[in-house]
Amino acid sequence: MTTPIWLLEADVSGINSVALQAEVRRQGGEVHVFKPNLSAPSPRDLLGAESVLTDACALVYATHPVIEHVSRRRRWRPGAWCSFERLRCSVYYAHLGPYLLNQNYTLLPAAEVVRHASRLAETYGVGGKIFLRPDTTRKAFKGGVVPASAVELAMGSLRRDPTALVVVAEPQELKREWRLVVAGGRVVAASLYLERGVPSREAGAPAEVLAYATELLGRVAWRPDPLFMLDVCESSRGLSVLELNAFSCSAFYDAPLAEVIAAANQHASKAW
Repeated sequence: MTTPIWLLEADVSGINSVALQAEVRRQGGEVHVFKPNLSAPSPRDLLGAESVLTDACALVYATHPVIEHVSRRRRWRPGAWCSFERLRCSVYYAHLGPYLLNQNYTLLPAAEVVRHASRLAETYGVGGKIFLRPDTTRKAFKGGVVPASAVELAMGSLRRDPTALVVVAEPQELKREWRLVVAGGRVVAASLYLERGVPSREAGAPAEVLAYATELLGRVAWRPDPLFMLDVCESSRGLSVLELNAFSCSAFYDAPLAEVIAAANQHASKAW
């Protein structure tokens, strides 16, 4: 098996780079920690990764802009598991509909969300508030519950693109939220990350959460990437899919790194 080179962007908030590097090396891998310098010509655009061949078996773990840059400038395989287009709500909602937390929702261009804010509050609002999130996994604004009178302000930088799609849905009260790492169609690691909106880290997930995810993955053949993050939440309705996220751009929280790295290495070797 070809062990991939891991390329980690330096100083990414929420990522325990030291622990990640240690586990990659423990499993016999090579690690390069780099700083992006994206306006420079290759190889100086990734400071610290200059020696990695452009067609190497490599995995990049970085922020969205860096992933997009690498996909244009390098031929690393697999490079990154981060299919931005397939991770749009407008795409994966079509495949995971019965499992979604947001059962009562609509997708509208940002300008139309502002124009129809009062009507949307009548349809989806609870106490004059609605839930908003961007269609894309590139979080142009932080999804959340906002007053209908403040939707334009809540969408932040997205206001500059009136055509960008926005999910509008009923607010939901969530009890617990877990991040499940899916590789090759099965859950290989998991972590609790929020409890009633408060950060709460705990390795693993209850048996019923893992069983729910296993059933879902068995019934739905579609995948955004060979590896991705499946976020499952608990509400008054039981367990639901909160959202999907990219493997190469998302925190592992307290998911056991040994299982994560082993699965990623195995699938990177297959891709190579």
